[in-house]
Amino acid sequence: MSAPAENIPVIEVTDLVREFHGRRVLNGISFKVMKGDTMIIMGGSGCGKSTLLRHVIGSMKPTSGSIKLFGEEITGLDEAGLARIRRRFGMLFQSGALLQSMTVGENVALPIVEHSKLDPGIVDLMVKLKLEMVGLTGFEHLKPAEISGGMKKRVGLARALALDPELLFSDEPTAGLDPIMVSVVDILTKDMTRKLGVTAVVVTHDMTSAFRIGSRMIMLGTGPNQGKIIATGTPEEIRASANGEVQQFINGEPDGPVPLKLSKDDYVTRLLGHPRLKNNAFT
Repeated sequence: MSAPAENIPVIEVTDLVREFHGRRVLNGISFKVMKGDTMIIMGGSGCGKSTLLRHVIGSMKPTSGSIKLFGEEITGLDEAGLARIRRRFGMLFQSGALLQSMTVGENVALPIVEHSKLDPGIVDLMVKLKLEMVGLTGFEHLKPAEISGGMKKRVGLARALALDPELLFSDEPTAGLDPIMVSVVDILTKDMTRKLGVTAVVVTHDMTSAFRIGSRMIMLGTGPNQGKIIATGTPEEIRASANGEVQQFINGEPDGPVPLKLSKDDYVTRLLGHPRLKNNAFT
């Protein structure tokens, strides 16, 4: 007997591996995202967060492993199959990715126009409703160059929600924003997921934001743990983790399991190709 729909993960990643020129960037990644979750994917620079996200949305193919969205395996789908799946999710890009030649309203309308044959009057109404949701009523006639960075992020969110998706992906949604605007974007994200029943996956290195909006978290490691999940759980479980790399990251400590830098001796040895001499110019 098949499992009830509510018990089927919205996302299920199993033993995901991705190699580039023999180097494993993702190394046996497995996790599930259930309906209503806000899953945070975090980790240091170069740990594979964005690469993982690209695989989950189908823009990259894994070396091996399985990725299921809404219970359907996507790794073998052609472009038509991926397009069908993508209609069910929205994407908020780090930069906002607004088209500069279009107005705010035209940017939000773009996915609606591309994926439906609605009357222009209905499209216009939908655009106004989405902009109202993110607090930008009356801004539809402005160009992206005429609004602030925080407003661009909110327009990007409105566009991501244009087709009423079941699933929302966000890549560094608060990057480059001031603390007040970070709070605004976080509150909007929480409201959208709770009021609309949207499941969310957020890639971020902003720990204040992560703990404010996340219901589940995974952290990717660096160094010997490159591309592996080193911690998973609720925000409370992550805070209580005994893993030194996790604690260093969430507390923003400059040195720890992930070293601050090589020592001067190591650096000079690597630079000159021989051990540092005593009382030389580098002393």
